Amino acid sequence: MLLPLVAGCGGSNAATTEHLVRGTGYSFFAPASWKEVRSGRSISVSEGLGVVSVTRFPLIRSYRPELWNKVVAELDRAAAAVASQQKGKLSDPQTVTIGGRRARRYDIEYEHDGKQLVERIAFVLRGKTEYLLLCRYERDGDTRACDRLLATFKLA
Repeated sequence: MLLPLVAGCGGSNAATTEHLVRGTGYSFFAPASWKEVRSGRSISVSEGLGVVSVTRFPLIRSYRPELWNKVVAELDRAAAAVASQQKGKLSDPQTVTIGGRRARRYDIEYEHDGKQLVERIAFVLRGKTEYLLLCRYERDGDTRACDRLLATFKLA
């Protein structure tokens, strides 16, 4: 599986109003006042240090639920690699439900430009596609945008 080298998660001043963001095969809600940027396989919505994003990656083989235990080990290794790259600490690995599917979620705590940040990443798999949900927020900061990404992400 591929893993991008970008950061992303909910922000310090999540707006109380939100809008529906639609991507190829998925949707989620994000703060209406945040800036949206689209590229080939990803959508990122941000304000200041706060970011929520979804990136699609092709899988070599089709994912099937009976492969979950093998996939978890691979996702754990990928998340550890991201934490290492950020010179951060991997914490709180969990199997969760996102968009009605079993998913894997991780927090990575790190420092950047003197700020203590948390990057939350989650992997949702369907068929030959991996959806990487990313969000970033200041440690002990507002997590509403991140929470909403994970709670409202839906596959089409």
